[in-house]
Amino acid sequence: MNSASPTTTQPEPAALNRPGSLEGLRVLDLSRVLAGPFCAMILADLGAEVIKVESPDGDDSRHFGPWYNGESAYYRLFNRSKFGVTMDLKVEAAREQLLALVRRSDVVIENFRPGVMDRLGLSPERLMAENPRLIIVSISGFGQNGPLRKAPAYDLIAQAMSGLMSITGLRGGDPTRIGISIGDVIPGLYGAIAALAAINERHNTGKGQHIDVAMLDSLVSVLESVGMRALHGEEPVACGNDHAMSTPFSTYQTGRGSIAIAIAGDRLFPRLTEALDRPEWLKDPRFNEQTRRNEFPVEFRAVLEEALSCYTDDEAIALLAAHQVPVSKVYSVNEALTSEHSEFRGTVATESDGFKTLASPLRLTGSVAPSPAPTLGQHNELIAGWMDGPERTGRP
Repeated sequence: MNSASPTTTQPEPAALNRPGSLEGLRVLDLSRVLAGPFCAMILADLGAEVIKVESPDGDDSRHFGPWYNGESAYYRLFNRSKFGVTMDLKVEAAREQLLALVRRSDVVIENFRPGVMDRLGLSPERLMAENPRLIIVSISGFGQNGPLRKAPAYDLIAQAMSGLMSITGLRGGDPTRIGISIGDVIPGLYGAIAALAAINERHNTGKGQHIDVAMLDSLVSVLESVGMRALHGEEPVACGNDHAMSTPFSTYQTGRGSIAIAIAGDRLFPRLTEALDRPEWLKDPRFNEQTRRNEFPVEFRAVLEEALSCYTDDEAIALLAAHQVPVSKVYSVNEALTSEHSEFRGTVATESDGFKTLASPLRLTGSVAPSPAPTLGQHNELIAGWMDGPERTGRP
């Protein structure tokens, strides 16, 4: 897995043999682990030529489980459909190679701590001096400037500082981390969006730019209604599976197992009362309007669960669904990945060697099927050819 010698046993990235929406776009991915690689993966999924540049020791995520044929499935997910080369950027010759590729590329993605690229002599200013049309996406914990710019950051830290953990978890319980690394995923998404916007802007200006994406800023920006409530006089707190502004909008116990019911506003509420034969709820001043139900969530939960108690979870789901009430069982991850919907929609993809991975939800005519992530240094032999290619430093 960690051999630096090129191998021909794996198929080349899809960008080589299948046209995509971003065909002709070259991306240098200098990033590691999650936020940056995820950003670059989105561009690769859309057909960009992404060159993953690793140290000779490889991306740390190559050592993360689970494992597939001795390789990290985690690494394979975020680095699919990329070329892979190794460069020791502490060595002058390797930096010169990188600069040659920079002159022939459109986008650079990096997630080093601010200041590291400067110390390597590869500051954004230096890269853009080599290629004024270059778009650089820098993803860091707290941004390229500000009092926390050099502080280390991980998903947990970003979640904690964003306020997100304070409104996640059981009512009155401890602050809770969301179960995925959303502090990396959200800035990765923003980075891809920003790169594509900058490319479009370059069509008009002929100039590239340096994009500064911060994990913490990104999480704060998606606080949606919670953020608005905080800005306008409230102090949001965790409320478990409940929604602070909609009732019923949570998980509820049936006679066997719990189910999720989601009713926002008053339009759908009569369907629930009809399904459960509870017309009195429409006359009860505590429950007949959304705003009133929000004031009595405990009382409404009690009467709703009493009405559900004579049904199993499957029976309740069938009954409510027949009345077009938004309802679902609470799936495990394995159930979600193997559901009839998942199979029909293709949310799981299978690569050429049988490796199963999470498919891109982007369904463009120029989306490309994923191909295996590169082994360490797999495409080193291609560097010379890339360096001899045309530079991209002039106006179109």
